[in-house]
Amino acid sequence: MAYTWDSSSHTSTYMHDDRGATHYAPTLLALLSHPTIASKEAVIRRYDHEVQGATVLKPLVGRAGNGPGDAAVLQPQLDEASKAGIVLSNGVNPLYGKIDPYHMAMNAVDEALRNLTAVGGDIERVAILDNFCWGNPTDPEQLGMLVRAVKGCHDAAIGFGTPFISGKDSLNNEYRAGEQRLPVIPTLVISAVGIIEDAAQTVDMSLKAPGNLLYLIGRTNEEMAGSHYGEVVGQAVFEQFFPYATVPEVDISHAYDSMKAVGAAIRKGLICSCHDLSEGGLAVALAEMALAGSLGVRVDLGNPGPVDIQRNTINIVRLFSESASRFIVEVTLEHWEAFEQHMHSSGIRDIKHIGNVTNTGYLHIHDWDELIYLPVMELQKAWKGGQA
Repeated sequence: MAYTWDSSSHTSTYMHDDRGATHYAPTLLALLSHPTIASKEAVIRRYDHEVQGATVLKPLVGRAGNGPGDAAVLQPQLDEASKAGIVLSNGVNPLYGKIDPYHMAMNAVDEALRNLTAVGGDIERVAILDNFCWGNPTDPEQLGMLVRAVKGCHDAAIGFGTPFISGKDSLNNEYRAGEQRLPVIPTLVISAVGIIEDAAQTVDMSLKAPGNLLYLIGRTNEEMAGSHYGEVVGQAVFEQFFPYATVPEVDISHAYDSMKAVGAAIRKGLICSCHDLSEGGLAVALAEMALAGSLGVRVDLGNPGPVDIQRNTINIVRLFSESASRFIVEVTLEHWEAFEQHMHSSGIRDIKHIGNVTNTGYLHIHDWDELIYLPVMELQKAWKGGQA
């Protein structure tokens, strides 16, 4: 059954209860219902993603098999026995293309690579492909944006050491509005393909067991331009908090080191679930992990600072920023010390224990006040377009 997103039902950024606590639950539910973030199950199940029974990690994962996987893993049927698998992932965000195609390209490469990393792929054994969807290149503005995007592709490929091995360019994409011909939003999809020596070493993004620890890896910055948060709250509310916004920028050296360390930790068995932070930021990533695993989450974001309008801005950034190169990982009590030692020995300092998996059936995010408290079933319903 198709679902149409209705932004009018989720336009409030926050609301206050009798205790004065600030809640962002309506915003999270709106994000989960957004067409870009909401479940694609209806489309996925129309097509053969089993590929002759060789799909080890499917597009939909978790206890009920309906959580949003980060990447697919195939184990080819070869003439000689092999444990090796092929990891396939993608990255795209056309909202950035409307603002700066250079950073759209950088972020698309980063997202494709961190999706590959999130299932256990090796950042050192990856190739990428591009797919441009653009307007008329004889238009100077369209050509200028295309050049910016190609420059971003070049710099990302060189920086990450990931060669482009193929691609597809679709130009002259326009539509009519009355007597005008208008170009589509400049869009770039990056696909990544990599090798993992043992397909059994992969993990998915669904939470595994109550009591396990949750870590945030990566830097969260105030980079809210082109965010899906801005999409669901509307321009007036967005500009109230972020009058001067920028799109996320990729620090390639930091991103590469983080991905290398996380991928290695997964292959060593130190991480039992991993999810990249992309559309919707931290709050959406935690919600997706919870609904996929049918388990609860309790997260403490810590002291946000003085209680004023700036505090709301800080919380919005912490919950919904889409800064690049970030992950949420789930680690067992048995492995937390080895995991932290591995990350620190790999030079990763942007790592923080933020909470735990619970059996409460609720997503609970707080600082010194409650920010989000929603049953996982409600998250599931919003994400699946009203279908429980």
